[in-house]
Amino acid sequence: MTSNRSPFIQRLIRSRYLIVVNVLVIIFLGLSLSREVIRSRAIDAEIADLQARADSLTVDTQAMLELQTAMQTESFIEREARLKLGLKKPGETVVVLRDEQDQTLSAEEDSTDPLHYVIDPTTGESGQSEADIGNPTKWWYYFFDKSRFNELVAYE
Repeated sequence: MTSNRSPFIQRLIRSRYLIVVNVLVIIFLGLSLSREVIRSRAIDAEIADLQARADSLTVDTQAMLELQTAMQTESFIEREARLKLGLKKPGETVVVLRDEQDQTLSAEEDSTDPLHYVIDPTTGESGQSEADIGNPTKWWYYFFDKSRFNELVAYE
């Protein structure tokens, strides 16, 4: 029996079909390996991107916590109440100083912004003054001048 197998194995090894099958298997394994390497690199890049985003969010969270802590202090609350709400302590006298530029508003600026909250007035391509209107003014128009509010909405 061993004599029959030996020539069969030798014939099989010399066969061109075996060489072709081996080459096809090697090509298939090479393609599979290269596809896995590419996928592994893509996953590593995504992990690095997500890690960078996580680090950025950690920094943002820390900054927000610091801001929250600062906003809870008595001095911050008092300052904001004075500046934004116009409040004062009992016995204090409030003095408001205005710039000369604020007092010399033109009639056009007065009519377009009754609350004087125009932000960043600029001159557009048409030569007309274009301005970003502040939120308080938009709310004023929303409640008291619907036609002007609709013009602002259409403009934006």
